[in-house]
Amino acid sequence: MEKHTSSSWYIGLIVLLGTIAGVYSIFSAVQCQPWRSPSVLLVLVLLCILCRCLPLYIRPDCTIDMSFISILAMVLVFGPETATAVFFLTKPLEIFPNENGKGYCHIFNTAPVKTLFNASNLNLSFTLAGFAYHAAGGEPGNITLPGVLLPAALFILVAIALNSFILLFLFLLEHKVTFYPTILQMFLGLLPSIVCSAPMAYFLAMLLQMKSGVWMALLFMLPLLLARYSFKLYLNGVQQQYSILKTLTAALDAKDTYTEGHSTRVACYATQIASELHLSQRQIRRIQTGAIFHDIGKIGIPDSVLQKPGRLTPEERTVIQRHPVIGVDILKNIDSYSDILDMVLHHHERYDGGGYPDGTRGDEVSLEVYILGAADSYDAITSDRIYSAGRSPQVAARILREEAGKQFHPQVAEVAARMAEEGRLIPDQEEVGTP
Repeated sequence: MEKHTSSSWYIGLIVLLGTIAGVYSIFSAVQCQPWRSPSVLLVLVLLCILCRCLPLYIRPDCTIDMSFISILAMVLVFGPETATAVFFLTKPLEIFPNENGKGYCHIFNTAPVKTLFNASNLNLSFTLAGFAYHAAGGEPGNITLPGVLLPAALFILVAIALNSFILLFLFLLEHKVTFYPTILQMFLGLLPSIVCSAPMAYFLAMLLQMKSGVWMALLFMLPLLLARYSFKLYLNGVQQQYSILKTLTAALDAKDTYTEGHSTRVACYATQIASELHLSQRQIRRIQTGAIFHDIGKIGIPDSVLQKPGRLTPEERTVIQRHPVIGVDILKNIDSYSDILDMVLHHHERYDGGGYPDGTRGDEVSLEVYILGAADSYDAITSDRIYSAGRSPQVAARILREEAGKQFHPQVAEVAARMAEEGRLIPDQEEVGTP
């Protein structure tokens, strides 16, 4: 309740400040009289709306678009107040397809709080970034090089930093993410794409100040749309690869009903342990993906071995111990999953070197691998199998501690055991999303 109250107050504060910033930007933009160049303003407004109505889904909960190009171009031509005012006033015009391709997302079917918070976040970020732009000597309409570089760079950096800070602080209140170094990682994650789009914004502003510049700017939209289309094809390819592998994982669940849902549960446990160890969000997502696909190689193991109710013979054990290698063979030609191959290959290695397939020990494999191994074992201990009934989290915690420094990494074992005893290792399905 306290966490919910804190986040509600925070959202309310951002909405209030963002609304004030939006109203301030409108009054300030009126003083600048951007309508004195109506065709230029219209082109930039249309480009801004078009880009925001054509986002690309990186994940079901995350989109990107190219609207920052038009926003920065407006900053250079008309000033940051006009750019913020345009963004603020055109927010209700955003209409874009849902992630599943069915229906559209707009202000009438989106939670008002979400719409207000997202708009207010950017209003506030752009407004404060505008102060930095003016403080650095930025003059709307004067895009002479190199004088325009410092004001434009400060606008970009301040806008990204504030946007990241506002969002991450909300996540901190709601989900208890690590604020540092996540804030830096989030900032650095946004920076390359924004910096690369900045020259395009400058060229657009330069075109609009030339004779017949409006028509050239309209033509300039075509390569932007082509770049968006190319990136969309890439994202679709990645999603199709993921869907194919998820289908194989589902086929494995159907093949071995006694381990149905195992990979999903392991992904939940592994991400919870990784979060407790304060790993970065990038590492956590990599662990999540590795956990989802860690047993995919079992699709190549005969049913007679995989579903045998009794103890395996040495020959059968050798067969089933091939599944990490088979899993790597399945994934190795897919570039998107090259960074999880070590987890798929080594998740049955032991800290003391007695595991398989390579018998690695100690720091020869990464902490991420040991986290996956501990989560995998925890689920095996607590789940019902054809040959044994699941045991309690307390029993699992005792086994983890007994095997610390032997099967498990000592630090990972202690953290996982403590979380199990406190009831914090739970198969929360919402934590597993699209990698």
